Amino acid sequence: MTDTPTSAETASSKTPKRKGSRRGYIWLIALVVLAVALWSAYWTVARGMAMDVLRNVTEAARVEGGEIACGGQRLGGFPFHLQLDCAPLSLRSPRGESAGFDAFRAVALAYNPWHVILEAESPATVDFAPASRLAGTWETARASFRVGTSSIERADIELTSPDLALAVPGAGAALTAKTASLHLRRTPQRDADADIAVSLTGVTAPGAAPLALDARAGLTLKGGAVLLSGRGADLIALLKNEEAVEVSEARVSSGEVALAATGTLWLDPAGFLNGALPLTIAGADKLPPLLAPYFPEGSNVPATLAGAVMGFGKPATLDGAPAVTVPLSFDAGVARVGIIPLGKVPPLR
Repeated sequence: MTDTPTSAETASSKTPKRKGSRRGYIWLIALVVLAVALWSAYWTVARGMAMDVLRNVTEAARVEGGEIACGGQRLGGFPFHLQLDCAPLSLRSPRGESAGFDAFRAVALAYNPWHVILEAESPATVDFAPASRLAGTWETARASFRVGTSSIERADIELTSPDLALAVPGAGAALTAKTASLHLRRTPQRDADADIAVSLTGVTAPGAAPLALDARAGLTLKGGAVLLSGRGADLIALLKNEEAVEVSEARVSSGEVALAATGTLWLDPAGFLNGALPLTIAGADKLPPLLAPYFPEGSNVPATLAGAVMGFGKPATLDGAPAVTVPLSFDAGVARVGIIPLGKVPPLR
């Protein structure tokens, strides 16, 4: 006959399991509390280090003759990221270039501080050369920086609905776009240079006929890696190296008109544009109405350019469409198609 356990024996056999289960919960809670405490300590230390870096950068800028002014400075973001807020933010370099933003924030994930996201609110202004200013507004402006041990490895900047106005001595330009982006990285196998990619979609000139165009360009700037160093760089000085800019691809399209170009460009000591940028153009006969909004009212440059293109162009194809290739060149700022001058580009100094 098989013995049947009594209820007391059954309860007794279950008691150790209940105690073991209770201990497991206690250990789990203890581990969670410890993890939270350690993470809080890590975040606090990281915040302190970020404050130290910010103070050091601000002081270094002041010592070198520049300025970083973060209005309403606040550093928070616990528990998963670090966030710096400034409203407004103003920057000034030792050479006099300056930038101002209505509001600014910088965000880094606490577990990946080497990837920093910046966001800026408009309006904004940038003074980058004597009497030259870029002013703009936008819906959103976001930049992503991947930081290495001694410099930025890659920078990506994107704007939605930008409205930009550029004023330089003797000239000016304005445009709106659906999107604008800029990407910057060190050139593979050429550590001192930088690759730059620019893209614009839905570009129009304010107040002009709605002839929107899309544009993109890929180029290499000799010595441009210094732009990623975080120590500041004189872009105009870089552009004054002969053949400073290698244009690997430049494309502009609008309706039935498309342009493609490659070549080299640079500034001479006086700041005038030099170089050659041969153009391949499809739909050259439709250029005047497309270009007219980007020149002063009554300018004959668009019609002159279209006539020069069709007169000097060699037959070619672009994206499968009939096209012509023309030798566009710049000499001390004077733009020419073949031997026909189109006008003079203002200098950058």
